[in-house]
Amino acid sequence: MRWRKRQLTKVLYVWKECDMGKNHPKWLFDESVQVGVDYADEEVVADYDRQHETFRDFEREAQKIVEALGLSRDSTVLDIGCGTGGLTTHFARMCKHVYAVDASGGMIAALTDKAAEQGLTNVSLEQAGFLTYEHDGQAPDAIIANIALHHLPDFWKQIALCRLHDLLRHGGRFLLVDVVFDFDPREYREKIGRWLGSMRELAGPKMAHETVVHVRDEFSTWEWIVRGMLERAGFQIDSNFETMPNMRAYVCSKRRN
Repeated sequence: MRWRKRQLTKVLYVWKECDMGKNHPKWLFDESVQVGVDYADEEVVADYDRQHETFRDFEREAQKIVEALGLSRDSTVLDIGCGTGGLTTHFARMCKHVYAVDASGGMIAALTDKAAEQGLTNVSLEQAGFLTYEHDGQAPDAIIANIALHHLPDFWKQIALCRLHDLLRHGGRFLLVDVVFDFDPREYREKIGRWLGSMRELAGPKMAHETVVHVRDEFSTWEWIVRGMLERAGFQIDSNFETMPNMRAYVCSKRRN
């Protein structure tokens, strides 16, 4: 592992630049290799916020998440798969400390600049994945995995959820939001075709194309599988609901022993 310390105006942090294959078994899934949409591509990263802001309100999303998880200004949060930090920066204004983690160095670099520009001093950034992140410090009060777990095949999703469960403090809260399919599998052509059409209307042709890539190359799975994985990892599912077509949120708790 290589460490690089950087100091920017009004923000101090340690960015751990990781060779995510080093010191891990050769058979471990390599999250640094981009699957589907290439978030290591500088142009894709630069365009990420603009694309998502056409159909998302990050501030409103963050406020809803904070309320759903019962967070406060004394809370510590792990935002894993944070991307360019559209939600992270809002969490930082509402909570004590945010640990922002993403497998893409480009995403972390973009969030680094954003945190500096906004004068945020309570964000720790790390380039790592679900399978390689090692938390340094007290267990977080909440973990948020927002539209990121689908980069792992189902076998590795289960491992990731177990790792997150064990990392979270007892009684802590976990939010999983992701593309999750909950229709008759025999109707997949109709359902996916309709979804792609709606994404084109909602967010334009570029986002519709990214959705095609997502369906074809990434690893979104079925609702009954996700629910089973969460429960097998040890989470109690307090509520789950669809936030938009084929997008589902699971609000979970880590049971106290």
